[in-house]
Amino acid sequence: MKTQYLGVFWRILLALYIGTSLYEGYLTIPGLGPHSVFSLIQRILVFTLPFVVLYLVIRGDRRLIVPLVSLTLWLLLVGVTFIADSPHTYYYFYYVWSQVGGYLLVLSFWYLALYPDWLRWTLRLAIPVYFSATMVLSLWEIKTAHHLSQSRENGLHPTHIPTAFYFDPNNLGTALALMLPFIVFLGILWRRRWVYWLSGVLTFIGLFVLYKTGSRGGELALVLDMAALPLVLRGRSRTIAVGILGLAVIVMAAAIVSLQTLPNSAHLPFALVKLKHMADLLNFSPHKVTAHRGPGSVMIRLALLKSGLHALALHPLGLGPRGAERYYSYWLHHPSPYNTYGVIDAHNMWLENAIDFGWAGLALYAVFYFWVLIGLFRRVNHPDPVIRFVTTAGVPALFGFILGSLSPSSVMIGFNVMWVVYGMGVSAISLSQMRQHSDRIQEQRFDRA
Repeated sequence: MKTQYLGVFWRILLALYIGTSLYEGYLTIPGLGPHSVFSLIQRILVFTLPFVVLYLVIRGDRRLIVPLVSLTLWLLLVGVTFIADSPHTYYYFYYVWSQVGGYLLVLSFWYLALYPDWLRWTLRLAIPVYFSATMVLSLWEIKTAHHLSQSRENGLHPTHIPTAFYFDPNNLGTALALMLPFIVFLGILWRRRWVYWLSGVLTFIGLFVLYKTGSRGGELALVLDMAALPLVLRGRSRTIAVGILGLAVIVMAAAIVSLQTLPNSAHLPFALVKLKHMADLLNFSPHKVTAHRGPGSVMIRLALLKSGLHALALHPLGLGPRGAERYYSYWLHHPSPYNTYGVIDAHNMWLENAIDFGWAGLALYAVFYFWVLIGLFRRVNHPDPVIRFVTTAGVPALFGFILGSLSPSSVMIGFNVMWVVYGMGVSAISLSQMRQHSDRIQEQRFDRA
């Protein structure tokens, strides 16, 4: 009986860890200081969950060995480079601690896949509650121009640009592009009429909030999400998805073209200004930076890429956690071809990963990422509703994130929604493998009979 209660408590702890992670540190308990519920639970799991998973693997559980091993080796590389190359201060330790938190999220999903009912209810509650809270907070920010304490827009002159639980509107835009597919297909997980209505309302509000962020990376990632829908849908649904994609591309292109006809002096809302500059991606020409003309987003990102590749060429083993920031900061004060116009964030998850942890770190992370993406794609249209929900939404989400991860100033830290999507993918593939194993055993018993 005690063992049974302990198991229930353990699963509740994992479900709470997953659910509270989505709020990026804003769910706190009064009297316990600035530590969030997520961070407090992480302190418990870091000394227990990896050993529980290791015990299950040793006992013969071989679910997802390749991605789990690659992610574990990647995290060990993060720790080794922190010890060897990074300053041992809180600022850098917190970065490593954030990566540990993401790793534990993936393991939590892997473990909950052993209990499909727990996994199903965790997803049913965590995703719509988080997205609803994000929408309410975003609409409040749009109306009042007030933000949560860590928001970049909460300065001396607060703006009406939403950031929700994130530091930057670009991070919110990327988070929306990651999570919107799971809201759109929520009815697969929970077949209730009110769920379909909730899904439609949240999708509409989510698109509006994404527009208000002005996040071009989030918008392009969402277009890429829609481009992947024909890969996971069948029949009439696929035809509708292709039609929506075509309509979205036409509307966006028409809006960009019409905005180009307006003079530069035209006073446009922030979101339309960002949309107008979307054309810079196709019509870019380098120019000399002057006091009256700045470098622009494209020029800055190209400089970040050039300087980052130079760092990787000089340091193929990586510079350690937040090494990209330290490298860019160095060239800020030394005139050279590798100056990045005052910007010290890579604005590119893949480049950030490579600069910090070298070619080995990038390879290990890519193996994990694309193993999960391909694994989900191979299980599209699975009869199990949990697996079908995660695969139908997860393939477009991860496909779009390949581009969306180039938008935020930093997505390797303080971006738990990314790790939650990874974890959902891992749990769906794991659950599928268990279903296949169970079906195989039943077939063998039937043959013997």
